[in-house]
Amino acid sequence: MRLDDSRDIGAKLVSNLVAIAALAAVVFIGWKAFDTWRSDPAVEGIQQILQQQK
Repeated sequence: MRLDDSRDIGAKLVSNLVAIAALAAVVFIGWKAFDTWRSDPAVEGIQQILQQQK
Protein backbone atom coordinates (compact mmCIF):
# COMPACT_ATOMS: atom_id res chain seq x y z
CA MET A 1 0.00 0.00 0.00
CA ARG A 2 1.33 3.40 -0.97
CA LEU A 3 0.64 6.56 0.98
CA ASP A 4 0.06 9.84 -0.83
CA ASP A 5 3.08 12.06 -0.68
CA SER A 6 3.02 15.85 -0.71
CA ARG A 7 3.48 16.05 -4.50
CA ASP A 8 0.28 14.10 -5.10
CA ILE A 9 -1.63 16.31 -2.69
CA GLY A 10 -0.24 19.44 -4.35
CA ALA A 11 -1.15 18.16 -7.79
CA LYS A 12 -4.69 17.41 -6.64
CA LEU A 13 -4.97 20.87 -5.11
CA VAL A 14 -3.77 22.56 -8.30
CA SER A 15 -6.12 20.38 -10.35
CA ASN A 16 -9.07 21.32 -8.16
CA LEU A 17 -8.18 25.01 -8.33
CA VAL A 18 -7.94 24.87 -12.12
CA ALA A 19 -11.32 23.12 -12.32
CA ILE A 20 -12.91 25.75 -10.05
CA ALA A 21 -11.35 28.57 -12.09
CA ALA A 22 -12.61 27.03 -15.34
CA LEU A 23 -16.13 26.69 -13.93
CA ALA A 24 -16.04 30.29 -12.70
CA ALA A 25 -14.89 31.45 -16.15
CA VAL A 26 -17.75 29.59 -17.85
CA VAL A 27 -20.29 31.09 -15.44
CA PHE A 28 -18.85 34.59 -15.90
CA ILE A 29 -18.83 34.35 -19.70
CA GLY A 30 -22.40 33.02 -19.68
CA TRP A 31 -23.55 35.81 -17.39
CA LYS A 32 -21.89 38.47 -19.56
CA ALA A 33 -23.40 36.94 -22.71
CA PHE A 34 -26.86 36.94 -21.14
CA ASP A 35 -26.40 40.52 -19.92
CA THR A 36 -25.29 41.63 -23.40
CA TRP A 37 -28.23 39.84 -25.02
CA ARG A 38 -30.71 41.42 -22.58
CA SER A 39 -29.38 44.92 -23.27
CA ASP A 40 -29.66 44.49 -27.06
CA PRO A 41 -32.15 47.06 -28.46
CA ALA A 42 -33.58 44.46 -30.83
CA VAL A 43 -34.48 42.20 -27.89
CA GLU A 44 -36.13 45.12 -26.12
CA GLY A 45 -38.18 45.84 -29.24
CA ILE A 46 -39.29 42.22 -29.50
CA GLN A 47 -40.32 42.26 -25.84
CA GLN A 48 -42.39 45.41 -26.39
CA ILE A 49 -44.13 43.82 -29.40
CA LEU A 50 -44.90 40.68 -27.39
CA GLN A 51 -46.30 42.72 -24.50
CA GLN A 52 -48.54 44.67 -26.88
CA GLN A 53 -49.94 41.44 -28.30
CA LYS A 54 -51.09 40.26 -24.84
